[in-house]
Amino acid sequence: MNPDHLFNVAAAFAQATGNAEHFHARAASATGADRAALTKKASEWQAIAIRRRKHLRASLREEPRGPVVAEPDTELPAALWQRRHVEIRACTDDGSRIRVRCTPAQAVALGTALIGFAALTDQLGGGVLGDILTTFPPRPTTEPQTSNENQEPA
Repeated sequence: MNPDHLFNVAAAFAQATGNAEHFHARAASATGADRAALTKKASEWQAIAIRRRKHLRASLREEPRGPVVAEPDTELPAALWQRRHVEIRACTDDGSRIRVRCTPAQAVALGTALIGFAALTDQLGGGVLGDILTTFPPRPTTEPQTSNENQEPA
């Protein structure tokens, strides 16, 4: 979308909102028939402002931004946000910060998917995660221990 078009849509919304507030203020100080006429005009402008706000929101949603490429934040890639959400943080090449807020269920699903994709990528890439993701607790040995003549374990 053209930035000039977006600016014009925002300006039209601001104008309608300003006109509605102007007529509401004038109606508050008027009496009789003038008050009724100004109140009606304020209501008309309020309705126009509501339509223009919807149009502005739709225009903002339609704005093509393209994909955002970012690397996880090296200092704090994930954090709690207001005790109810998990926030995942990343930085773009131009230094902008991106934050994605997830519910606990979304965070678990995302973490599970990331671990699965990491394992697949590791398997295809030569296996470097084996040293990082060792099993916990360590797997017990299944071979019986042999003993020498003095009944001491070997």
